[in-house]
Amino acid sequence: MPRTSNRSAVQENAAQENVAGNSTVQLAMEAVIVEHNPERGVLASADVKVGDIMTVRNVRIREDDYGLTVSMPRTKMPHTDQYKDSVFFSDKSLKEQFDQIVQKAYQDSILSPVLNDDAPGEDMEPEEETGMNMGM
Repeated sequence: MPRTSNRSAVQENAAQENVAGNSTVQLAMEAVIVEHNPERGVLASADVKVGDIMTVRNVRIREDDYGLTVSMPRTKMPHTDQYKDSVFFSDKSLKEQFDQIVQKAYQDSILSPVLNDDAPGEDMEPEEETGMNMGM
């Protein structure tokens, strides 16, 4: 029983500090694109490390009328056959921060192969033509 009362006291203090300070909470987050086009309608999936607390796997990136959309992993409810988000944020600013980090990681993963392929190496010499040369 004391464990629950201590936990709620910590939550109350955090809530009071958040309301009193009226500031947004910042967490260290790092997104890694795991797979491109894993299923129909999904551009990529990502794993997101949230501080040293946890890693959220199977975050999906989709394209819709509003641009890139980040979808959290979902669980199928056994009795209703409906899906619900497995992970959700209680603070809207944290969700927005999460979405921006995932979208940036996706855009970087798309641009990085293009940037690496277009720039030839400085130490590479141009190839000589190996075709037949008929002089007259």
